[in-house]
Amino acid sequence: MSVDLNKNRVSLQEAWKDVLNDKTKTNWALFGYEGQTNSLKVVSTGCDGIAEMCEDLNSGKIMYAFAKVNDPKTSLDKCVLINWQGEGANTVRKGLCANHLRDIERFFSGAHLTLNARNEEEVEPELIIEKLKKGGSEYRFKVRVDPIEPAAPVGTTYQRVNPVKEINSQERDKFWKKEEEEERKRIEGEKQKKQAETYKLELEIAQREEKETKLREEQTLLRHNSIDQIKQNEKHNEKIEMFIYYNSRLPIQSVENNNISDDESDQFSTIKRSPKDNTKSSVTPTSPETNKNQENKDELVQNIEQITDQQFVDEYIYGLNKPIFQARALYDYQAADDTEISFDPGDVITNIEQVDEGWWQGLAPDGITYGLFPANYVELIE
Repeated sequence: MSVDLNKNRVSLQEAWKDVLNDKTKTNWALFGYEGQTNSLKVVSTGCDGIAEMCEDLNSGKIMYAFAKVNDPKTSLDKCVLINWQGEGANTVRKGLCANHLRDIERFFSGAHLTLNARNEEEVEPELIIEKLKKGGSEYRFKVRVDPIEPAAPVGTTYQRVNPVKEINSQERDKFWKKEEEEERKRIEGEKQKKQAETYKLELEIAQREEKETKLREEQTLLRHNSIDQIKQNEKHNEKIEMFIYYNSRLPIQSVENNNISDDESDQFSTIKRSPKDNTKSSVTPTSPETNKNQENKDELVQNIEQITDQQFVDEYIYGLNKPIFQARALYDYQAADDTEISFDPGDVITNIEQVDEGWWQGLAPDGITYGLFPANYVELIE
């Protein structure tokens, strides 16, 4: 169906001539359809250039604009006809209006350039001026006003207009091919933009996860190091406590002589206690055998007192160098001082260390006292 330029012909021509007239300030006029009809009307006019005109463009409609632009190269005003097809306009409507442009170009004559546009970026003044430069600087203007022909009444010979017949098939195919190509480019551009945004987002997420993972690993390593340090400190403290405990039970005083009856003195003549002090030693009668035992016990005490801290840790805490035994008491024995232990026949002494041939050291049956006892008062248990 062709465009209807007769219904509003007067107002259309006045707006068009007003733009061409150098004596007026009007430099653009915008035209559009009345509703869903093909009747063209004046939408708006202005004097502040194309930037002002863009404010009235509707992205959901098909419109036409006739504007005057100053060419800085020639300092002359040139006219441009803009065929506006909004991106949101109905596709069927675009097809129906495809052949209207030729009639509109003839009606609004004098344009140096016809420009097809879909968005505001395609009607930038700089872009239009650049296209005008490429089109040449010759200024041609010819005003042609078609006479107004009154519409003939519809008679019995009226035939319904067939849009399919009136639309040129070649122009239609060309138009739709152009539309499809522009749509394909637009979709491809949006797809590439979306892929770039997705890649950027994935890269940011991967970098953030890598940073968080590295931070967690550092925190885990720091926590493990702290735990290991605490454990080492605890082990060190335990060793010190054990050292202090066992060191407190080492015999540091001379062993006191045991009071054994005269009947048993021959049997256990080699088991003599070191004197507690000089007073008691002076009271006890001495003999060559007693003196020999006394010398052995003094040497034992001296050897024990010479045990170094490292030997103590190696031998008493870690159980190195010397094996540990346990024995059952054959006779009863009462400790003479706090360096010895007491036990009854049948009691079991544990943690025995054979520190001397005649005197051993072990844990008493009460499980608390640790000290010396005569070796021939017990028998070893396998």
